Amino acid sequence: MRLRPGAVLIALVALLLGMLGLGGYAFFQQVARGDVVTGMRTVGAGGAVWGLYVVMDGFFLGAGVAVMACACIARFSRDQAMEAVARIAMPVAIACFLGAGLCVLADQGRPMAALRSLSLVARPQSPMFTTFTSVGAVCLFASLVHCVLSRRADLAEYAKRPSVWQPLQRLLAAGYRGSTAERYRRQKAGFWMSLLMLPALLAPLTALAIIFVMRPARPLAMTLLEVAAFILLAGAGGMGVLLAAAALVGRLAGRSAGLDPHGFARLEKALLLVLALSLPCVVATEIAGLFSDEPAVSGYARALLADAYGSLFWCELASLFIAATLLWRGARRRKLGVRLAVGAGVLVQVATFLHHYLLLVAWQTHGLALPYHPGVYAPSWIECAVVMGIVALCLLLLLPSIRLIPFAPLAFVGKAAEVRVVDRRRSLLTALWFSGGLAIAGVGFALSARMGTEAFLDPILAGSPVVFIVGLVVLATTGAVYELLPESE
Repeated sequence: MRLRPGAVLIALVALLLGMLGLGGYAFFQQVARGDVVTGMRTVGAGGAVWGLYVVMDGFFLGAGVAVMACACIARFSRDQAMEAVARIAMPVAIACFLGAGLCVLADQGRPMAALRSLSLVARPQSPMFTTFTSVGAVCLFASLVHCVLSRRADLAEYAKRPSVWQPLQRLLAAGYRGSTAERYRRQKAGFWMSLLMLPALLAPLTALAIIFVMRPARPLAMTLLEVAAFILLAGAGGMGVLLAAAALVGRLAGRSAGLDPHGFARLEKALLLVLALSLPCVVATEIAGLFSDEPAVSGYARALLADAYGSLFWCELASLFIAATLLWRGARRRKLGVRLAVGAGVLVQVATFLHHYLLLVAWQTHGLALPYHPGVYAPSWIECAVVMGIVALCLLLLLPSIRLIPFAPLAFVGKAAEVRVVDRRRSLLTALWFSGGLAIAGVGFALSARMGTEAFLDPILAGSPVVFIVGLVVLATTGAVYELLPESE
């Protein structure tokens, strides 16, 4: 008996609600009783201070950056097949960024106190300053603005149909009528937003790679290999998430909303290329560590092959190799399809999680070369339940957004506007808005870095990190200002 999409959706929502309830209970226990209920302990006293939460932060952020990069690149082509990639990728990327931000908060122990300290006196050297501000302002908010602007034509069409979402759809469509001037502005704003978001997304991913990779006494060549492996596997994991999401969308929302076989084949070939580059980097990093003269580096490398982490390391390599082999055979026989895409995507996500886990945790327990016994870390059920709750919350928030902006397109504009519409007043105001945001962000960053005072003191303006975040938000809304500013009479 084949289940209908409606029955599958109801069962999925019920499962997610159960996961969310369990995650909420676990998080309450962690806040009430402290981090002693987790598997995290002091480095040198038998454990690791960064555990599952930071690993999942790296996984979510890397996947979100890769998925959003796929959406931005797809916007350049103006091809209807690639447009489907962008439609699916943007909401998925937003959900990943939200998950990354929640994992950062879960790792703080006292999240409200951490947010208060971040907003008042945080400095740029703090990992939370780098990850939380970039995830919240650059990734999450900018991606949300880009997603809404890119679907204004569809929102205007969906707003004509009576539904509970109609008022909000009309608001987000902002009176879009499909005129030549509106289509020209949409194409221009979409191009520049996609182009500028690519380096903006690379910044938090690079910062996260430094947090995961930069270790004392490591050779430069090994560090570069680890950074390359981290970024490549983050991209591979993101494409795996996108392939699984595209298959789920096609199953629940119909073929018109999902990818066609040609779109799946493109993503699978891109994933195969990334795997072909990442697998040698992982192997070369391990070999370089084994032959290193530094005790910390060689101890870390040997731990990946020993009983402590050997099974996880070989599982990572096996998952990468099997996924690459499946994709290579499918490409050679020209039989790349949905099932192959989902299978390879799941394997790649498992490998990416294991790589981030080993890179972060094994270094803390076996790679410090301190005069202590090697540590041990295993996530408790509290940590696992909180992560499950975060995943469930992101997916539950994604479902209403799909009802608000469905994946199925109603108005696709593939051709460029025939007439170039020049509006100097709009261009001037947009440039001023962008310059103002850049200035605000620069001032907030300089104050957060203790400009005008000593490095060990609080900033001269309490709340300077908030000023920095406001500047980033202003920058993220530049495309909306250009596109939505009323036309001159």
